[in-house]
Amino acid sequence: MKPIIFATLVFFCGSTFADEGQIASLLNFEATATRPSTDNETGSTTSVVSTMMEFTTPSNFSIYGGFSFALGDNPESSIALGSRYYSATPAFQLIPGVPMWSYLGAGVYFFDKTVYYPEAGFRIATSNTSRLDVFVKLLNSSSPKYDQHVMVGAGLTF
Repeated sequence: MKPIIFATLVFFCGSTFADEGQIASLLNFEATATRPSTDNETGSTTSVVSTMMEFTTPSNFSIYGGFSFALGDNPESSIALGSRYYSATPAFQLIPGVPMWSYLGAGVYFFDKTVYYPEAGFRIATSNTSRLDVFVKLLNSSSPKYDQHVMVGAGLTF
């Protein structure tokens, strides 16, 4: 019970500021946009849900890590790690006062078979303390359950 309480406290108290950067909670949901046809033995992946912590440096570089859950025919859980590089200035503003930064990143899921991915997306400032991410990932793995899947998703940082 103690590890669950500690994890909950860390998760909800993660929006603290440090001298060298910012630590924040990151929740992601991504769904499969396209995937190759798979056989019934490997199953298929329909979506991935992730709960992570992200550390962003003042030089617009971030690293994140946490837990991910792949949903589909054979659900799996794993640890996920990744990094992103954000544009130094907002890329554009669709709505006045709501800046949008572009980013490129890469990461890895440690499912039964390791899954690597590049990603690209936008981070939208929804308030002074929260951000909304919209992204695309291309999964690469030796397992046909994950290989060549294009995932689109959204995340919330707070």
